[in-house]
Amino acid sequence: MASRKDNRGRVLQKGEFQRKDGRYQFSYSTITGKRCYIYATNLVELRQKERDHHVADWHGAVRYGTQVSLNFMYDRALALKVGIKASTYASYRQSYDTHVRDELGKQAVKNITYSDLLAFYSYLYRNKGLSTKTIHHVHLQIYAALKLALQDGMIMKNPASGTFGDFKSAAGDDDRKIRALTLEEQKRFLQYIDGHPTWGRYHSIFQVMLGTGLRVGELCGLRWQDIDIEKRLLDVNHGIVLLKAVKRGEKEHLAVSLPKSKAGIRQVPLMKPVIEAFMEEYRWAQTKHFVSDTIDGYTDFIFTKMNGSVYTSNRLDQALRDIVRAHNKQEEAIAEIEEREPELLPHISNHMLRHTFCTRLCERDVNVKVIQTVMGHASINITMDIYAEVSKAKQFEEIDRLADELDVF
Repeated sequence: MASRKDNRGRVLQKGEFQRKDGRYQFSYSTITGKRCYIYATNLVELRQKERDHHVADWHGAVRYGTQVSLNFMYDRALALKVGIKASTYASYRQSYDTHVRDELGKQAVKNITYSDLLAFYSYLYRNKGLSTKTIHHVHLQIYAALKLALQDGMIMKNPASGTFGDFKSAAGDDDRKIRALTLEEQKRFLQYIDGHPTWGRYHSIFQVMLGTGLRVGELCGLRWQDIDIEKRLLDVNHGIVLLKAVKRGEKEHLAVSLPKSKAGIRQVPLMKPVIEAFMEEYRWAQTKHFVSDTIDGYTDFIFTKMNGSVYTSNRLDQALRDIVRAHNKQEEAIAEIEEREPELLPHISNHMLRHTFCTRLCERDVNVKVIQTVMGHASINITMDIYAEVSKAKQFEEIDRLADELDVF
């Protein structure tokens, strides 16, 4: 095959071309398939630009294209993750798509700076009301995308390094920590829904959560064969998650998810009120002939609606919001009639109920390793953080009690 030549008879190399107006161009494709061009007035200048391009290409800065977005690098980084569960993949994708893709995600990675990320995290915290825990999850997704860009030589350093720690120090996290229900609030909450014409259906569900500390996915996935009433033990070995659609044409669906760590597989001792709650649920199941969904081969789920469909985290969180709203509205009306301050319930979430159970154990000085095992905490540090928080509050109680008993001041 004859080589192409310019109008002066010089052989043109691959990608080089002389235009009709006499100018020269060099064409190449980025990894995304985009066709790009370099122009010059003469061949010497063109080849100098080609050499500059190849040097940059060796460093990884050009093969993606100079304006490649954070979205592109994140999608690539996520695609390269192998061996992760479908639920984990969906969680990563949902976190990024919800909070990053339509805003920061459109920025070119080479233009993203440390201060950009700090400002973005502050925006999520102040304007969107996200907790620092949620922002940390978002940060991990951004960090992974920028780490890949760094490893591919697109950027000289990862601007996400250290940004979350600095943001958290600046923002403070005390006001966003999940607190436990007080013992009085816990009693008032359960008494309100017990036998309630609208919310009574949830009494056994939330009593089990408050008496076992199960994660909401673990509770939704409980089956009748997971309970041994005689031995007073509950086997926790899986959960239910809602997988969001990640591809066009897909639909969100429920799936069975196995614990992420060995600590999640455990047996939880059952106290008498929890056993009574399960018996209450058993009587409810009898009225609907134990009809149940089948999800990934699992069936005979305990907590189901009348049609057999299982409860989800979102549905139970919504029920908690509605219960608190109804309780507080009623309490405010009664308090006005009785001319006293209303005793209102705080915002309650599924995780708050789990945290409340752990707090009750800590308040009674249960061995920390026992608490870790029952809660399924992968790290003892998680347990110790809660234990330390409860212990700090107990210090003031003990000091006040000591002052009252000594009666010498």
